[in-house]
Amino acid sequence: MKRKNQAIGVLINEFCDYLRKIHRSERTIRLYCQIWQRVRSYVSLHCIRFYTKTTGEKFLRSVLGNYEYSHLSKSQKNLVNRVEALAEFQATGTVLMGKANRMPPKTFEGAIGASISNYISYRKAIYGLSKITIQNYILYLHALLVFLNNKGIYSVDQITGSNILLFIKSIDPSKIAAKHVALLILRNYLKHLYEQKLLAIDYSSAIPKDNYRKQPHLPSTFSKEEIGILLKSIDRGSPKGKRDYAIFLLATKLGLRSSDIRNLKFENILWERNLITFEQCKTGEKIILPLLPEIGNAIIEYLKHGRPVSDESYCFLQVQSPYKQIDSSGIGNLVSFYLKRTGINCKNRKHGPHALRHSFAGNLLGEKIPMPVISEALGHSNSESTMYYLRIDITTLRQCALNVPLVPSSFYNQKGGPCYE
Repeated sequence: MKRKNQAIGVLINEFCDYLRKIHRSERTIRLYCQIWQRVRSYVSLHCIRFYTKTTGEKFLRSVLGNYEYSHLSKSQKNLVNRVEALAEFQATGTVLMGKANRMPPKTFEGAIGASISNYISYRKAIYGLSKITIQNYILYLHALLVFLNNKGIYSVDQITGSNILLFIKSIDPSKIAAKHVALLILRNYLKHLYEQKLLAIDYSSAIPKDNYRKQPHLPSTFSKEEIGILLKSIDRGSPKGKRDYAIFLLATKLGLRSSDIRNLKFENILWERNLITFEQCKTGEKIILPLLPEIGNAIIEYLKHGRPVSDESYCFLQVQSPYKQIDSSGIGNLVSFYLKRTGINCKNRKHGPHALRHSFAGNLLGEKIPMPVISEALGHSNSESTMYYLRIDITTLRQCALNVPLVPSSFYNQKGGPCYE
């Protein structure tokens, strides 16, 4: 229920009580209060009697100016998140905690915004774009809209080639793949405007070619010793540790993807047959894996002594209220956290949950397990996908090397051969 005519001090005290009620740590509460005290000072300075959402917005503008959330630093985003949380709590008596971003929805206003919305709808209807592709269209075309509006351009017929080139120049050149996607989307959008006779000139031909080619990266892996150190670093005496240990065993001993761990339900564990079976999120293919005693015991330990009381059918839940399915980014954050805690050197190696899956495959290769068996363990429909993992087995690759015969010295003395001064 919305609270009216509420002083900032009362609001902060009630919010702190709420945070303690949902089991937030005192450290987390202190971090929130550090921001709120700044808001309190602003309220006092401007003699504002009652706090409102508008008050928070004015405070943020006084600190950040007319900001674009996606362009803020991490500390600035934290500032926005914690100030917005005040208004959310004041309006609802609760707050959605644990979101990595409170990204406001991107709106397409004005004539250019309307043309972008129509274009995205057109592409969706004709090509059946994936969710990720649609998000990219929204991201980069919204950036174009903001850029043009900041230049005082509000109608499609005001767009010029120089505006487009200036926008391209503003794209971060270090993000090569992102820039490639942005240029492709921009090129298609401008071509659409020309074909619909909204632009008299086809500026799509002016979009520079970037010659980007996606190169496969060498999979990042961790040795058996490093995996052992990682598992030992988990505090299995706490509810969170019990959960994390079971999650890490599924990733390192069975090679499960983070999405499959996150979506694992009780019905997927066949205790009487010592099996785990589910449809893989990525492929939709069914997979059957052995429920190793070590993994089964860890899951039981978590269910009995670590998992919060909940009606959720998912095995692994958030540690803090609301006790819902673990967040999509949660497992990735866990891997990064524990690797950092152990001090394992991750230089030139990715340190997300998929690296644990690569490590599982790499260790099987090191033990000379046949490729078809590894394919089945990873849930690949054929061995061709699994061959990708072969690149991490340097020993096996060396066995594939061909002996190159030495070039006879007479080669260098022949007519037309190399000449050295």
